[in-house]
Amino acid sequence: MPQNIYVDSYTLESLSNDQNVCNACRHLYIKWKNENSELSSILDHFKNDMYELMNVQVQTEDSPRLTTEENPTLITTTNHQVVKLQLNAASSFHTKCCVCVENLRDHAAKITSQNRDFIFFSRNIWIPEGARCCSGHLINQLLLKEAVDQIKPFSIRYQELSSSDVQLLLNKAQNFVENGKKIFSFDDPRDLNDDEYRLLTRVSRDNFNDFVQTSSTIRPSCSRSIRTAVGIYLCKLRLGFGYVTHQYVIGRHTTAIARELMCGGDSTDTTIIIIDRTHLHIQKSRNNKFERKTFNLCKKRSLLKSMMIITTIGYVVACIGSFMFNFNNNDAGITKDILLRNTSNILSWLKEHDILAVDRGFRDSICVMEALGLEATIPSFLDGRRQFSAEEANESRCITKIRWVVEVANRCLKQFKYFANTIQNSSLVYLESDVNCLRSHQSLSTTYDKI
Repeated sequence: MPQNIYVDSYTLESLSNDQNVCNACRHLYIKWKNENSELSSILDHFKNDMYELMNVQVQTEDSPRLTTEENPTLITTTNHQVVKLQLNAASSFHTKCCVCVENLRDHAAKITSQNRDFIFFSRNIWIPEGARCCSGHLINQLLLKEAVDQIKPFSIRYQELSSSDVQLLLNKAQNFVENGKKIFSFDDPRDLNDDEYRLLTRVSRDNFNDFVQTSSTIRPSCSRSIRTAVGIYLCKLRLGFGYVTHQYVIGRHTTAIARELMCGGDSTDTTIIIIDRTHLHIQKSRNNKFERKTFNLCKKRSLLKSMMIITTIGYVVACIGSFMFNFNNNDAGITKDILLRNTSNILSWLKEHDILAVDRGFRDSICVMEALGLEATIPSFLDGRRQFSAEEANESRCITKIRWVVEVANRCLKQFKYFANTIQNSSLVYLESDVNCLRSHQSLSTTYDKI
């Protein structure tokens, strides 16, 4: 049965024909089969043949008196019974490239088993062992993304697989699914295209590869390679107020709707910034003083705050903090502390008459913003009245119209499993640096245009 084969490969234990699979293993097999629909046809194809093959193997293993001399027919059947599959095969000529089907020149390379497995599971194309390709299609012995997309099936091939081959194929499929859960990797040239390299590092993929070749003095470690170290370094160079300029935010990260609602559509030297805080769940501390400062009576748990400064299209300019959750560290108090202390050199980046869109929780910091020459937009207060006037209600709607992107940015932060779950207190010293990973996240300009 296919589920018995899956359990064999998953637990590395052989199941006899009369043993049943438990519900936990059966649900794991069903989940794996649903996530790998391309393999379901293969499993159905050799279901009956593999059932007989596993039965013969179990009988052979469970009979200690069974030898080759006593049962030569049974042993012969076990050694020669195979499964024949119909597969889409690429060209395997030693004189032609299996990618571009051009005549091979002096610099030819053999397709490794890792590349052959990747193409089989991702493209459903079987590359025979010994196939060759041009060296220009490879980086660090891995096929480029363009090369993988360029491979076409050349013929229909009937491939014979033994029971050990099928078990090995299932193990490789499981590893392929587990490795596919990673968001991206600088080590694999197939994970990121040229636009994604420009988005993260501001250089093209070819320039990144050339830069890595010249960085031979960097020592790799068990936790990261040279390519990963260079990629992380280039990403960090693009973070914070020091990277993005004031005029660049006005021209590329300010929507026409926000400029029309806040500036009347005429100003071209005023930037519109949205400020809001997000909270992160942390572990309960045995330090009573620290626990009192981080415990929130509304949420009934320990929290830390981080102040986010984003543009009207969702581009995260900076993430400042982490701050305690006590009474003194409310939204207005944190904002005043950031402005008065000039945290992250924010006052050098902001210009006079720039607009800061905030909510009602920042009302006590409005006087500090105005004293620094900044303009703050905040929804109106009733102040004992029963309802707003038409003008005040429309102004509040305009502010809410441009502030919704900050909630989407907060949701993007919680998509990281590390921030969505409870953070251990031992890693709080690195929390501010960890939160800054959101600053390299792609902006919401595409999403905003569709709304």
